[in-house]
Amino acid sequence: MKGKLRGFKRWKQAVLLLSIMMLLSGCLGSKPVLEELDKNGKGTLKILAYDEKWFFQEYGNAFTLHYPNIEIEIVETRHLLQQQTEKDIDYGTALAQLIDEQRPDVLTLAPHYYEKLALDGKLYNIEPIVKQEQFDLAGYMPGLIDLMREQGGGTLYGLAPYFHTEVIYYNADVFKTNRIELPKSGMSWQELFNLAARFENAGMPGLYAGDEHADQMLYRVASTLSLQMFDGKGEHVQLESEGWKQAYTMVTDAIRAGTLQTRKWGDTSYLRSENHLFLQGKAAMTISGSNLIHQLNDSRNKKASKMDWGIVPVPIDPAYPNETSSANVYEYFAIHAQSNNKRAAWEFVKYINSPEMAQASSSIYYKLPTRTGFVKSVQGKSTDPFYALQIKNQKHEYMSKRIPDEFSSVYTPLRAEALRAITANEKTVDEALAELQQQAQAAFQQVRQKSSGK
Repeated sequence: MKGKLRGFKRWKQAVLLLSIMMLLSGCLGSKPVLEELDKNGKGTLKILAYDEKWFFQEYGNAFTLHYPNIEIEIVETRHLLQQQTEKDIDYGTALAQLIDEQRPDVLTLAPHYYEKLALDGKLYNIEPIVKQEQFDLAGYMPGLIDLMREQGGGTLYGLAPYFHTEVIYYNADVFKTNRIELPKSGMSWQELFNLAARFENAGMPGLYAGDEHADQMLYRVASTLSLQMFDGKGEHVQLESEGWKQAYTMVTDAIRAGTLQTRKWGDTSYLRSENHLFLQGKAAMTISGSNLIHQLNDSRNKKASKMDWGIVPVPIDPAYPNETSSANVYEYFAIHAQSNNKRAAWEFVKYINSPEMAQASSSIYYKLPTRTGFVKSVQGKSTDPFYALQIKNQKHEYMSKRIPDEFSSVYTPLRAEALRAITANEKTVDEALAELQQQAQAAFQQVRQKSSGK
């Protein structure tokens, strides 16, 4: 009996010791994913960015104030664009070579290069450090983190502090005068054009495109509807689909009726606010980003500064009512997978994506923080329409289907001529698209052969 008691006591002691060890483990915490950074320590952080001066204005100066002993070295990429133009180099290949040669710790990337480098294993997985430090991801605009994980093959490799989007601006005074209901959220493009058509007898276009040509408006509609110009293999042009016919019909009908006014080729008058029809109260609606608010509140333009204006989200695809192709992220910030300075790199990425930075940017109009709740209103107008729709994950068709970049310069004038012919009633939509498809396919074959020859 005594032996059983001694055995039971030993078992209780073992359980108690195990509990204490587990408790201590919880109190002391698990091994940190990245070693803590000594703020008094010195070091150099190498960062890939387009331009050094621009980078320090946007991010570097603020970070340096926070970490004064960390020196930032910039690896510029602007010369790659110049070489692309002058020497006809492939930008993506040149960028990858530059990264391999310079080994920057932090990479400033456009979304499609972020995706490519992530899937190629070139970026550092930040999921563990985000989890360990309980970095707030819930404060970002809806859908952004999910989008970045999707682009990373299910894993988060970076963060994005700012984005740009466009909305529909409307002149409430003009709507009241003509007894027309105001535009609303969730409109399709056809509904917006129908609304704009109601100003036919008001002596003004219902929708003013500002600096956009007809083919740029067409591209807007096509992007919203996720229309693809090439087949899945990227071998054949496909423009005679019902979707493309619908897009061409909507845009050309609106232009022909005077409902939509687009910019004429070579016309630069829109650059002056006195020639901007919406700012002069001579158009009911226009499409623009948050930067237009500056001009609407410019005291030198009396008509614009006195206007009772409002905003609603841009039109959506009814099949995907919560997404927009009009929003895009300025740049993603990621950490190089082979960086020897990951902790400092993470401190940088974390800081420029912090609520503190979002709060500091609350007066910036040309871009908006991806964190919600920091720019609630601008000039007394709610910013909710800017945040209402999620950023659509748009696969760059030219890149994903390996379409030579040169094709765009050949195709653009062909598309512009097709739009002109339809608008002028010289051809029907069916006729123009049948001809355009043949022309585009022939041009595509020539460009591809030329590209293969190189």
